[in-house]
Amino acid sequence: MRLPYAIQGMLFGPALVGLFILLKAFCPASFAQSCLSDYFAAPIFLPLIFVYKLFGDSAAILHQDFLFIMMYWAFVGFFLGLIFDLYSRPSQYSPGPRPPL
Repeated sequence: MRLPYAIQGMLFGPALVGLFILLKAFCPASFAQSCLSDYFAAPIFLPLIFVYKLFGDSAAILHQDFLFIMMYWAFVGFFLGLIFDLYSRPSQYSPGPRPPL
């Protein structure tokens, strides 16, 4: 049985973020200037930066930053998968294909 793309996206988003965090954790010290995962740090943590800029110090109640990031990317993956699910499946009410003229 195939999982819907929405569920696959919800699982893939946090898995991808976790992969980049693991790559950063295991980056050798010899790569002192940059690591592959450094280029993805800003896009991954951009929602958190936006929340702190929007709410300022009142966002300090958001103690679980890692959980917030994972939930955000799970939501984004779910939403993109849902769009792909709805776009790729034809509706049962759509008319059948027409014969060529």
